[in-house]
Amino acid sequence: MNESRRNLPWLLLVLVGLVGAGGAVLGVALSPKTATLTGAVRNTNLAPNYTVVVTERTPQGNQTDNLVWEAPNRLGGYIQSGSRRTYVYVLPSGTGSAEYQSLTVSATAQPRHLVFYRQASQSAALLNPATNYLRYAHEATHVSQTGSTYSFTLTQTSTEGKETGQFAYTVSGQYISAFTLTVGTSSVHMTISDVGSSPPVRLPAGSKVVASSASGG
Repeated sequence: MNESRRNLPWLLLVLVGLVGAGGAVLGVALSPKTATLTGAVRNTNLAPNYTVVVTERTPQGNQTDNLVWEAPNRLGGYIQSGSRRTYVYVLPSGTGSAEYQSLTVSATAQPRHLVFYRQASQSAALLNPATNYLRYAHEATHVSQTGSTYSFTLTQTSTEGKETGQFAYTVSGQYISAFTLTVGTSSVHMTISDVGSSPPVRLPAGSKVVASSASGG
């Protein structure tokens, strides 16, 4: 959704590589009502819906994504930078998935009667930032636990050389409720809330859809 992220592999929300799940079982139960890290990741991934808010802070600027995930393949909400918002939805279509993106508007503007431009897209399941960030929990081998927060580091090689990310996941009950990733002077903070009670994902009422030139009609 944001081409400027291509140079920030760790912070990439929608183009994170699809890595294998090869980590060991992580953490111990805090109580009978609290899941382990891997259990909470699994439960969150299997949840029917939730609200995810992701704030990125980089030397290039800050950005917040406020999205709702609805299984099996719907994602939508807005991306805000400063006082401006762009509304983005990825929904099933007859030929796979389609992305609907609005023109950027004021953060105080009502989303009614927005014009959305439609084009073919990857599936919402692949673009979901929560899914992409939760998968790293399976790569950890040395995890420390403080209360309900699990922390570890991972190192990867990018075009800029080796980068080390500091990861932290917070478990609340049976689900992941917060995630933080810090890489040098850049960071991501994600919260997951309203599990099982988030609103349906659909275009705002009164929206107009226009096919973009890239969609082939």
